[in-house]
Amino acid sequence: MNQRFHILKRSCTLLLIVVVSLTPLGCAFNNSQYRATTDQTSTEWANLGANGYYQISDTDIAKLEWWKSFKDPILVKLIEQGLKSNHDISRATSRILQAQETLNSVRVDKNPKLNTSITNRKSTSSEESGTGRTSTSVTTQFQTSWELDLFGKFKRSAEAAEANVQLEIATMNGVKIKLISTIVESYISFRATTDEINLNHEAAGYLKSYVELAELEAQAGVKSIEAVQIAKIRLANLETSIVEKKKRIKETLLAIDLLLGTNPGKTLVTLDQSTSSLKSPSTIAISIPAETILQRPDIQEALQRLQVEAAKVGVAEAQRYPTFSFTGSIGLEALAINSIGNSGANFSTIQTSLLAPIFNSGALKANVNAQIATRDAALETYRKSVATGLNETEQALLNLNSVRERLKIIAPALRLSKNHVDLTNSRYETGIVNFKEVLKSREELNVLKQKKSSLIFDELQGVTQLYKVLGGGWAYETETADI
Repeated sequence: MNQRFHILKRSCTLLLIVVVSLTPLGCAFNNSQYRATTDQTSTEWANLGANGYYQISDTDIAKLEWWKSFKDPILVKLIEQGLKSNHDISRATSRILQAQETLNSVRVDKNPKLNTSITNRKSTSSEESGTGRTSTSVTTQFQTSWELDLFGKFKRSAEAAEANVQLEIATMNGVKIKLISTIVESYISFRATTDEINLNHEAAGYLKSYVELAELEAQAGVKSIEAVQIAKIRLANLETSIVEKKKRIKETLLAIDLLLGTNPGKTLVTLDQSTSSLKSPSTIAISIPAETILQRPDIQEALQRLQVEAAKVGVAEAQRYPTFSFTGSIGLEALAINSIGNSGANFSTIQTSLLAPIFNSGALKANVNAQIATRDAALETYRKSVATGLNETEQALLNLNSVRERLKIIAPALRLSKNHVDLTNSRYETGIVNFKEVLKSREELNVLKQKKSSLIFDELQGVTQLYKVLGGGWAYETETADI
C-alpha cells in the first residue's frame, strides 16, 4: 500500500508540474477576445417630424403593449388569445427549452466525470492450450476522468451555447412581434373593409335613386336610354364590388383563425355584428435609434448568431493545441465474492495523457480560417440587419407623416362638401335645383368620406407598421441557471 501511495503521489506531482507550466499559455489563450465587436448606430431619426405626434422617451419599446393604445377591447382579446394558442409560439418555446438543456449539457461537460462498475467474469481455458481450469473474478471499481480546459475549448463551447439560447429567445420575440402585428393588421383590414361596404351601400342607395330618376327622365324624353344604361352599369359595378369586399372579409377572418390556432369560422362568429372602437393614439412613444433598433428581435438574432460563430473560432483554435487529461480508478478485485473485502483485494490506477497534434497538413489551421470567414459573414449579416432596421423605421415614419398630412388636408374639404349637400338640399326644397343636383352632391360627399375612411385606417396601419419595425411588444424574458 505504501508503494502504491508513493506512485500515486509522484503521478499527482507530475500532473501539478505540467498544469502549472501550461497555465500561463492557457490563460493567455482564454484572454483572447472571441467576442463579436458591433458598430455604433445613429442617434436621431431623420423623419421624426416636429408636429408633436411623437414623444421621445425612455420607454422600453420591447415591453410596450402598443396595441392597447387603439382602445379596442376586441383587438386586445384577439391578441391575448393568439399569444396563448399560436402554434409557432409553442414551437419557438420548445426550441428555447432545447437550447437551454444543450447549454446545461455543455456547461457540465468540462467537469470531472465519475463512473462505477461491477464486473463478474468467469472463464475456462482449453485443455490443449491450458490447464482446462475454470477461473472466476469479481471486480468493483470507481473510475474518474477529467480533461483540463487549458486553451478554452469548453469555455468557448459554453459561450456558443449561451449565445444560441439568446438566439432562440430572439427568434421567439420575432415570432411574437410578427403574430401581434399580423393580428392587428388583419383586424384593421377587416374594420376598413366593413366601413367600405357601409359607404358603398350608402352610395348604392344614391345610385338607385339616380337610376329611378334617369328612367323617369328617359320616359319623359328628357334623358336618353343610354344614360339610363350607364347609370345601371355603375350600380351593378358597385354591387359587385360589395360582394367582392364581403368575400375579402371572410378571407381575412379565416387568416385570423389560423393565427389564433382556432377552428375556421370562429372569429367570424366572434366579430359578427360587433362594432369598432379603433382610435389612433394622439402620441407615439419612441426612443433614439441606438436604444430602439438594437433591441429588434431580428437584429438580436443576427447579433447572437454572430456571437455563436465568434465563439466557435475559439473552439477551432483550441483544437490546434495539446489536450491534457487525467484518468484514475480505484476498486476491489478478487477471485470470489466472499474475498472482495480482504485487504489484498484493493487496487488503484492513475494515468495522465498529453495529446498534441504534430502533423495534419494544415487541416486544423484551415478549419480556423474557415470559421473566421463564417464569423465575418455573420458580422456583415448583423450590419445589414441594423441598416435594414434603420431604413424600415425611417420609411414607416415617412409614410405615417404623409398619412397625417393628407388627413389634415381632407378634413376641410369634407366639411365644405357636407355644407354643399345641406345647401343643395335646401335649394332643392325651394325648387331652385333638381334632384339630380342633390344626388351629385351626395355622391361627391360619399367619395370624400371613403377617402377619409381609407386614410384613417391607413394611419392605424401606419402606427402598427412603425411599432413592428421598432421591434416593440414582445417582452419575453428568460434566465438560464448556472451549473
